[in-house]
Amino acid sequence: MTTRDREMTLIEHLEELRQRLQYAVLGLLIATGLGLVFVDPLLHLLLRPTGEMKLTTLTVLEPFLVKVKVAMLFGIAVSMPWILYQLFAFVDPALTENERRRVVPLAVLSGALFAVGIVFGYWIVLPVSTRWLLSQAGNQFHVLLTANAYINYVLFFLLIVGGTFETPLVILSLAALGLVTPQTLRREWRIAYMVIAAIAVFATPDWSPVTMALVAIPMGLLYEFSIVLCRIFIRPPAPQPARPSTQAS
Repeated sequence: MTTRDREMTLIEHLEELRQRLQYAVLGLLIATGLGLVFVDPLLHLLLRPTGEMKLTTLTVLEPFLVKVKVAMLFGIAVSMPWILYQLFAFVDPALTENERRRVVPLAVLSGALFAVGIVFGYWIVLPVSTRWLLSQAGNQFHVLLTANAYINYVLFFLLIVGGTFETPLVILSLAALGLVTPQTLRREWRIAYMVIAAIAVFATPDWSPVTMALVAIPMGLLYEFSIVLCRIFIRPPAPQPARPSTQAS
């Protein structure tokens, strides 16, 4: 291959990257536009854990900016499979058949785990946490929820819970690097559950024992699931054949 051919190949790769980025951004913009159309029902869903309290805005621009933020985050969530597909389509030619068989199910599993974490956090953890926090006001405080602060709180909370559901893939990555083995994970389960308890304490903003339990229990189940994944995807190295011993003459 000549230098000219290599340059053309590089240019073609850059052109393909540009097209993939354009497709990804276009998908994001379309999904964000869809979010703007349905922004009021989305805000209604986000306010559900509070008992549908009215939000307070402190500036003229805040209602509009909050709606744009919700629409953009909705757009990112909806278009993420499309964006990941564009990324995979770009790197796919460089993957071997064995790598492709592993990358595709792991990518699907990653998205599925994060989605399950978001749904679990919204329906199970967030209502309990929010109501407990609001109940701390008692008769001494009059609660005014500012729109921007509340939306930030909800999104941060859901991202934390969704991120914790990626635990199996984190552990699987450590096993792929040779830092842990399924046998080690099973043997050191006490330390693992202590770490899970610590994460549950610091990851929940309300420090309510109920909320901590709602975060810790699924993390414990995910830890057990990660051991199963390691046994499936991580193969032990083949034993090296013993060298014949040579006797000194």
